[in-house]
Formats: sequence, structure tokens, C-alpha cells
Amino acid sequence: MIRREGFIIWPAYFDRALSWREGRRVPLRLSSRSPTVERLNKAAQKLGWYVKVEVAAHPKTHWRKTGRLIVKPDKPLSKQHVIKILAQELLRQETKEL
Repeated sequence: MIRREGFIIWPAYFDRALSWREGRRVPLRLSSRSPTVERLNKAAQKLGWYVKVEVAAHPKTHWRKTGRLIVKPDKPLSKQHVIKILAQELLRQETKEL
């Protein structure tokens, strides 16, 4: 098994168009329309976290190379908590853009 520093975060976790079964991991109120690796990277960096972007495809949609992030927060957090904080920051960025 490959050991990584940090958590693997996929854009599908935040995609409003997907259901829970299809890979979304945040509630609809925290979800985003067409999240990208670039926007997630920007949000994680704004939070002060270590971020590494990789080209990859989510296992459920192996034909779409959406990319993924390896995120290491500055303090110990669970993966679900990291996803929730990242979703909130992504929403803040979206509201600023509008």
C-alpha cells in the first residue's frame, strides 16, 4: 500500500450535479457547480494548507481525467472535516466571484 502525507481530495466530492452514490461527499447546501482542481487548489492554499495537484481520474469515472489534490492541513483533522472546510472556502470564493 502506498502511504501518502495528507488526504486525497477529488473534485467529485463537491459537485452539485452528482448524488451521494456517484461520489458527492458534501450536502447540497455546501456543494458547487462544476468544481475544478484549480479552484480547489486555490481554496486550500488560501486556508494555508500544503497542496499537491496530480493528474488522475476518479475511480467511478475513470474515463474523465479531472485531477485530484493531495491536501495536508496545518493541524490534525479528519478527512471529512477537511472536505467540509474546503467546501465552505470554495463557496466563499464563488460568492466573491459573483
